[in-house]
Amino acid sequence: MGKPDKAAKGNSALAFDFGDNWDHYSRTVLDDGRLGAAVDSLRSLIGTDRLAGARFCDVGSGSGLFTIAAALLGTGRALGFDINPTGVEVARRNLSRFAPDMADRVEFRQGSALDAGFVDGLGRFDVVYAWGSLHHTGSMWPAIANAARLVDDGGTFVLALYNRHWTSPLWTVVKILYNLSPALLRRVWDRLLGSLMLVAVWAVTGSSPLRKERGMDFWVDVTDWLGGYPYEYAGVDEVRGRLDAMGFDLLEVRPPRVPTGCNEFVLRRRAA
Repeated sequence: MGKPDKAAKGNSALAFDFGDNWDHYSRTVLDDGRLGAAVDSLRSLIGTDRLAGARFCDVGSGSGLFTIAAALLGTGRALGFDINPTGVEVARRNLSRFAPDMADRVEFRQGSALDAGFVDGLGRFDVVYAWGSLHHTGSMWPAIANAARLVDDGGTFVLALYNRHWTSPLWTVVKILYNLSPALLRRVWDRLLGSLMLVAVWAVTGSSPLRKERGMDFWVDVTDWLGGYPYEYAGVDEVRGRLDAMGFDLLEVRPPRVPTGCNEFVLRRRAA
Protein backbone atom coordinates (compact mmCIF):
# COMPACT_ATOMS: atom_id res chain seq x y z
CA MET A 1 0.00 0.00 0.00
CA GLY A 2 2.93 2.32 0.64
CA LYS A 3 3.68 4.76 3.40
CA PRO A 4 0.83 5.07 5.91
CA ASP A 5 -1.50 8.02 6.12
CA LYS A 6 -0.56 10.54 8.81
CA ALA A 7 -3.74 9.56 10.61
CA ALA A 8 -2.61 5.94 10.76
CA LYS A 9 -1.64 4.39 14.03
CA GLY A 10 2.01 3.69 14.71
CA ASN A 11 5.24 5.61 14.17
CA SER A 12 5.50 6.76 10.55
CA ALA A 13 9.29 6.90 10.94
CA LEU A 14 9.24 3.09 11.06
CA ALA A 15 7.13 2.73 7.94
CA PHE A 16 8.53 0.69 5.07
CA ASP A 17 8.76 2.39 1.66
CA PHE A 18 6.81 -0.02 -0.54
CA GLY A 19 7.21 2.29 -3.51
CA ASP A 20 10.97 1.79 -3.64
CA ASN A 21 10.48 -1.97 -3.47
CA TRP A 22 7.94 -1.89 -6.33
CA ASP A 23 10.34 0.25 -8.34
CA HIS A 24 13.09 -2.33 -7.82
CA TYR A 25 10.71 -5.16 -8.76
CA SER A 26 9.55 -3.38 -11.91
CA ARG A 27 13.06 -2.53 -13.08
CA THR A 28 14.67 -5.90 -12.36
CA VAL A 29 12.20 -8.77 -12.71
CA LEU A 30 8.84 -7.65 -14.13
CA ASP A 31 8.34 -8.96 -17.66
CA ASP A 32 5.63 -10.30 -19.94
CA GLY A 33 5.73 -13.69 -18.23
CA ARG A 34 5.03 -12.21 -14.81
CA LEU A 35 2.25 -10.06 -16.23
CA GLY A 36 0.76 -13.23 -17.72
CA ALA A 37 0.94 -14.91 -14.31
CA ALA A 38 -0.94 -11.96 -12.80
CA VAL A 39 -3.61 -12.28 -15.49
CA ASP A 40 -3.95 -16.00 -14.71
CA SER A 41 -4.23 -15.23 -10.99
CA LEU A 42 -7.09 -12.77 -11.51
CA ARG A 43 -8.84 -15.14 -13.91
CA SER A 44 -8.64 -17.94 -11.34
CA LEU A 45 -9.67 -15.89 -8.31
CA ILE A 46 -12.37 -13.65 -9.78
CA GLY A 47 -13.36 -15.20 -13.11
CA THR A 48 -13.50 -13.63 -16.55
CA ASP A 49 -17.29 -13.35 -16.37
CA ARG A 50 -17.09 -10.98 -13.39
CA LEU A 51 -14.32 -8.93 -15.01
CA ALA A 52 -15.68 -8.55 -18.54
CA GLY A 53 -16.85 -4.95 -18.92
CA ALA A 54 -16.58 -4.38 -15.17
CA ARG A 55 -15.57 -1.25 -13.28
CA PHE A 56 -12.45 -2.44 -11.42
CA CYS A 57 -10.67 -0.73 -8.52
CA ASP A 58 -7.27 -1.85 -7.21
CA VAL A 59 -6.79 -0.58 -3.65
CA GLY A 60 -3.09 -0.18 -2.93
CA SER A 61 -2.10 -0.81 -6.52
CA GLY A 62 1.68 -0.86 -5.97
CA SER A 63 3.41 -1.57 -9.27
CA GLY A 64 0.07 -1.44 -11.11
CA LEU A 65 0.51 -5.05 -12.19
CA PHE A 66 -3.01 -6.21 -11.29
CA THR A 67 -4.75 -3.09 -12.52
CA ILE A 68 -3.12 -3.67 -15.90
CA ALA A 69 -3.92 -7.39 -15.72
CA ALA A 70 -7.59 -6.58 -15.07
CA ALA A 71 -7.68 -4.35 -18.15
CA LEU A 72 -6.16 -7.14 -20.23
CA LEU A 73 -9.02 -9.36 -19.04
CA GLY A 74 -11.55 -6.94 -20.48
CA THR A 75 -12.64 -4.59 -17.72
CA GLY A 76 -14.44 -1.50 -18.94
CA ARG A 77 -12.58 0.75 -16.53
CA ALA A 78 -9.59 -0.04 -14.29
CA LEU A 79 -8.54 2.36 -11.54
CA GLY A 80 -5.60 1.77 -9.22
CA PHE A 81 -4.71 4.01 -6.30
CA ASP A 82 -1.87 4.00 -3.80
CA ILE A 83 -0.72 6.36 -1.09
CA ASN A 84 2.92 6.05 -2.16
CA PRO A 85 3.85 8.55 -4.91
CA THR A 86 6.70 6.36 -6.15
CA GLY A 87 4.28 3.47 -6.53
CA VAL A 88 1.91 5.61 -8.61
CA GLU A 89 4.80 6.75 -10.81
CA VAL A 90 5.98 3.15 -11.26
CA ALA A 91 2.45 1.97 -12.10
CA ARG A 92 2.07 4.63 -14.78
CA ARG A 93 5.45 3.68 -16.20
CA ASN A 94 4.45 0.01 -16.30
CA LEU A 95 1.21 0.89 -18.07
CA SER A 96 3.19 2.74 -20.76
CA ARG A 97 5.54 -0.23 -21.02
CA PHE A 98 3.10 -3.13 -21.13
CA ALA A 99 -0.28 -1.74 -22.27
CA PRO A 100 0.07 1.72 -23.80
CA ASP A 101 -3.02 1.17 -25.95
CA MET A 102 -5.15 0.85 -22.78
CA ALA A 103 -4.28 4.26 -21.33
CA ASP A 104 -7.80 5.50 -22.12
CA ARG A 105 -9.40 3.05 -19.68
CA VAL A 106 -6.66 2.52 -17.07
CA GLU A 107 -5.88 5.19 -14.50
CA PHE A 108 -3.61 5.49 -11.47
CA ARG A 109 -4.12 8.02 -8.69
CA GLN A 110 -2.38 8.86 -5.45
CA GLY A 111 -4.62 8.58 -2.41
CA SER A 112 -5.15 6.82 0.90
CA ALA A 113 -7.67 4.15 1.82
CA LEU A 114 -7.90 5.95 5.17
CA ASP A 115 -9.07 9.16 3.52
CA ALA A 116 -12.86 8.71 3.45
CA GLY A 117 -13.34 11.84 1.34
CA PHE A 118 -10.91 10.62 -1.30
CA VAL A 119 -12.45 7.13 -1.36
CA ASP A 120 -16.03 8.39 -1.59
CA GLY A 121 -15.05 10.60 -4.51
CA LEU A 122 -14.01 7.59 -6.60
CA GLY A 123 -17.52 6.25 -7.19
CA ARG A 124 -18.68 2.62 -7.06
CA PHE A 125 -17.18 -0.43 -8.72
CA ASP A 126 -18.23 -3.92 -9.78
CA VAL A 127 -14.96 -5.42 -8.53
CA VAL A 128 -12.79 -4.02 -5.73
CA TYR A 129 -9.42 -5.73 -5.32
CA ALA A 130 -7.45 -5.10 -2.11
CA TRP A 131 -4.77 -7.77 -2.12
CA GLY A 132 -2.18 -7.49 0.65
CA SER A 133 -2.47 -3.73 1.08
CA LEU A 134 -4.90 -2.76 3.83
CA HIS A 135 -3.03 -4.60 6.60
CA HIS A 136 -0.19 -2.11 6.00
CA THR A 137 -2.19 1.10 6.55
CA GLY A 138 -1.79 1.22 10.33
CA SER A 139 -5.60 1.23 10.74
CA MET A 140 -6.68 -1.94 8.98
CA TRP A 141 -10.37 -2.13 9.87
CA PRO A 142 -11.20 1.51 9.05
CA ALA A 143 -9.32 1.04 5.76
CA ILE A 144 -11.34 -2.10 4.99
CA ALA A 145 -14.58 -0.29 5.82
CA ASN A 146 -13.65 2.53 3.44
CA ALA A 147 -12.67 0.14 0.66
CA ALA A 148 -15.89 -1.83 1.17
CA ARG A 149 -17.91 1.31 0.41
CA LEU A 150 -16.45 1.27 -3.11
CA VAL A 151 -18.24 -2.01 -3.90
CA ASP A 152 -21.55 -1.58 -5.73
CA ASP A 153 -24.60 -3.70 -4.87
CA GLY A 154 -23.99 -7.24 -6.07
CA GLY A 155 -20.33 -6.40 -6.65
CA THR A 156 -17.28 -8.48 -5.76
CA PHE A 157 -14.81 -7.59 -3.00
CA VAL A 158 -11.47 -9.41 -3.08
CA LEU A 159 -9.53 -9.02 0.13
CA ALA A 160 -6.20 -10.59 1.11
CA LEU A 161 -5.02 -10.17 4.69
CA TYR A 162 -2.24 -11.69 6.75
CA ASN A 163 -3.49 -14.63 8.76
CA ARG A 164 -3.48 -14.37 12.55
CA HIS A 165 -0.87 -16.81 13.93
CA TRP A 166 0.89 -17.26 17.25
CA THR A 167 4.09 -15.89 15.68
CA SER A 168 2.42 -12.72 14.38
CA PRO A 169 3.45 -10.53 17.37
CA LEU A 170 7.04 -11.76 16.96
CA TRP A 171 7.02 -10.72 13.30
CA THR A 172 5.85 -7.28 14.36
CA VAL A 173 9.06 -6.91 16.39
CA VAL A 174 11.17 -8.21 13.48
CA LYS A 175 9.63 -5.64 11.13
CA ILE A 176 10.28 -2.77 13.54
CA LEU A 177 13.91 -3.82 14.03
CA TYR A 178 14.35 -4.23 10.27
CA ASN A 179 13.13 -0.70 9.57
CA LEU A 180 15.34 0.73 12.32
CA SER A 181 18.42 -0.94 10.78
CA PRO A 182 20.78 0.87 8.38
CA ALA A 183 20.57 -0.07 4.69
CA LEU A 184 23.62 -2.36 4.78
CA LEU A 185 22.25 -4.35 7.71
CA ARG A 186 18.85 -4.63 6.00
CA ARG A 187 20.57 -6.29 3.03
CA VAL A 188 22.12 -8.80 5.45
CA TRP A 189 18.66 -9.41 6.94
CA ASP A 190 17.29 -9.99 3.44
CA ARG A 191 19.84 -12.67 2.59
CA LEU A 192 20.13 -14.34 5.98
CA LEU A 193 16.46 -14.50 6.98
CA GLY A 194 15.43 -14.86 3.34
CA SER A 195 17.52 -18.00 3.02
CA LEU A 196 16.00 -19.41 6.22
CA MET A 197 12.53 -18.55 4.95
CA LEU A 198 13.25 -20.24 1.63
CA VAL A 199 14.19 -23.48 3.39
CA ALA A 200 11.23 -23.25 5.78
CA VAL A 201 8.66 -22.62 3.03
CA TRP A 202 10.11 -25.44 0.94
CA ALA A 203 9.85 -27.79 3.96
CA VAL A 204 6.24 -26.77 4.75
CA THR A 205 4.89 -26.76 1.20
CA GLY A 206 7.09 -29.37 -0.49
CA SER A 207 7.65 -27.05 -3.44
CA SER A 208 10.20 -24.40 -4.29
CA PRO A 209 9.18 -20.90 -3.15
CA LEU A 210 11.21 -19.54 -6.07
CA ARG A 211 8.30 -20.60 -8.31
CA LYS A 212 6.18 -17.63 -7.37
CA GLU A 213 2.51 -17.30 -8.21
CA ARG A 214 0.78 -14.02 -9.11
CA GLY A 215 3.86 -12.81 -11.02
CA MET A 216 5.77 -12.04 -7.84
CA ASP A 217 9.45 -12.63 -7.01
CA PHE A 218 10.71 -14.45 -3.91
CA TRP A 219 13.52 -12.06 -2.98
CA VAL A 220 11.41 -8.95 -3.58
CA ASP A 221 8.73 -10.53 -1.39
CA VAL A 222 11.31 -11.22 1.33
CA THR A 223 12.13 -7.51 1.52
CA ASP A 224 8.42 -6.69 1.48
CA TRP A 225 7.72 -9.20 4.27
CA LEU A 226 10.62 -8.21 6.54
CA GLY A 227 10.04 -4.49 6.10
CA GLY A 228 6.27 -4.45 5.76
CA TYR A 229 5.30 -2.19 8.64
CA PRO A 230 2.67 -1.10 9.75
CA TYR A 231 1.54 -4.71 10.01
CA GLU A 232 -1.81 -6.13 11.10
CA TYR A 233 -3.51 -9.50 10.72
CA ALA A 234 -6.82 -11.28 11.24
CA GLY A 235 -8.26 -14.77 11.41
CA VAL A 236 -10.82 -16.13 8.98
CA ASP A 237 -13.74 -16.06 11.44
CA GLU A 238 -12.92 -12.49 12.43
CA VAL A 239 -12.96 -11.35 8.81
CA ARG A 240 -16.15 -13.28 8.05
CA GLY A 241 -17.97 -11.70 10.99
CA ARG A 242 -16.84 -8.15 10.30
CA LEU A 243 -17.61 -8.28 6.58
CA ASP A 244 -21.00 -9.86 7.21
CA ALA A 245 -21.83 -6.83 9.37
CA MET A 246 -20.75 -4.59 6.46
CA GLY A 247 -23.24 -6.32 4.18
CA PHE A 248 -21.12 -8.94 2.44
CA ASP A 249 -21.59 -12.67 1.85
CA LEU A 250 -18.42 -14.73 1.89
CA LEU A 251 -18.18 -16.76 -1.33
CA GLU A 252 -14.73 -18.30 -0.95
CA VAL A 253 -11.65 -18.37 1.28
CA ARG A 254 -8.29 -19.51 -0.03
CA PRO A 255 -5.82 -20.24 2.79
CA PRO A 256 -2.15 -19.23 2.60
CA ARG A 257 0.65 -21.60 1.64
CA VAL A 258 2.33 -20.86 4.97
CA PRO A 259 0.59 -20.02 8.28
CA THR A 260 1.57 -16.33 8.36
CA GLY A 261 0.71 -15.70 4.71
CA CYS A 262 -2.42 -14.08 3.31
CA ASN A 263 -5.89 -15.56 3.42
CA GLU A 264 -7.71 -14.62 0.21
CA PHE A 265 -11.39 -13.71 0.62
CA VAL A 266 -13.88 -13.39 -2.23
CA LEU A 267 -17.05 -11.62 -1.07
CA ARG A 268 -20.22 -10.28 -2.65
CA ARG A 269 -22.09 -7.21 -1.47
CA ARG A 270 -25.72 -7.93 -0.68
CA ALA A 271 -28.31 -5.78 -2.41
CA ALA A 272 -29.48 -2.86 -0.31
